[in-house]
Amino acid sequence: MTAAVRRSAIISALVAVLVGLILVPFLWVLTNAFKNDSEIFGETLSLPASWTLQNFETAWTQGKFAAYFANSVVVAISATVITVVVATPAGYVFGRLAGRGTGWLFYVLLVTITLPVEAIVVPVFYQMRAIGLIDSLTGLTLVIVATGLPLGVFIMRNFFRDLPDSLSEAAAIDGASTWRTFFLVMAPLAKPAMLAVTVFAFLGAWNEYLLALLLLFSNDTMTIPLGLTQFQGQYSSDYGALFGGITLAMIPSIVVYLALQRAFTEGLLAGSSK
Repeated sequence: MTAAVRRSAIISALVAVLVGLILVPFLWVLTNAFKNDSEIFGETLSLPASWTLQNFETAWTQGKFAAYFANSVVVAISATVITVVVATPAGYVFGRLAGRGTGWLFYVLLVTITLPVEAIVVPVFYQMRAIGLIDSLTGLTLVIVATGLPLGVFIMRNFFRDLPDSLSEAAAIDGASTWRTFFLVMAPLAKPAMLAVTVFAFLGAWNEYLLALLLLFSNDTMTIPLGLTQFQGQYSSDYGALFGGITLAMIPSIVVYLALQRAFTEGLLAGSSK
């Protein structure tokens, strides 16, 4: 066996192990979503003896999952739209128009990417309370946008830097202004990067738990990550409904990623040739 074949076999084995580590918990949750409580505790690793949709119905109606789902949709879509709308022109400025006044600002922005959310939860809470946005979907959306925007700007900036200078030069020769060039030439070409930012922003907002736990208190404003905790009380837990709720919560994330998978990959590779 040659060195190249051994290396390929080792890589394939490692990939198989990683895929297994990812798929096993996913399949475990999925199968338990179709079991009753006795099966979940008795034969948790087996397939359901009789497949049932009762857990999904219980989660959706009795567990108020429909309201949590609607809140998550509002937050995720709003945060995604705002992030993409702001990150795209900001990335264009940093990538194509950066000068002495913006170069240092971009590196400050980069530092914020490495800043964990846990480090800012206390000042965020007091700021949101001061402006009256505690227990508000608007407040949660704005904080999610603020924490996710630096990564979006970074992706867009890399993409715009990778575009050939001849495009903007040709537009300038035709008399186009800087922002006319952006809207008519650069932005249409940045669709892959914009979709990559869309995936990151949506998944981040949809799965956000810590900020939701910090800012939301009432059942009327809870999003899915917080709502799932309601299926487990101090003295009893409805694990069937919990697994059903988790399965329902995973569907939008999977759909969004599969629909935008190719553009997501292209957007992440933007700027890698420079």
